Amino acid sequence: MKNLKVNGLLLAFAGIITACSFVSLNPQAQNVAVAANSNLANNCKFLGNTNVSIWAKADTFQSQKSAESQLDTLARNEAVTMGGNTVVAESAINNGQRTYGVYNCSVKGLQ
Repeated sequence: MKNLKVNGLLLAFAGIITACSFVSLNPQAQNVAVAANSNLANNCKFLGNTNVSIWAKADTFQSQKSAESQLDTLARNEAVTMGGNTVVAESAINNGQRTYGVYNCSVKGLQ
């Protein structure tokens, strides 16, 4: 009976740890900026949208800021594959998902 309780606690702990996803920034995405607004039209070319997501229940186990940071990282990784150097959040986080606009901006547009 005691082993069953210990195993149950270990399983629950493992579930909580795996619920916290750790997203890595690809080395190619280090120079991709996360812009606060979409007023980038003058010096940026819109390349399209990307939808990124973390496990939908992961935000239950982490702060809003942590979820935003992980989604930003995933969007930056996606921007590289689309030829972009800037991402802008286009939606609120919903069930661990968020839509980002991907842009290719001149250096002047990033300031």
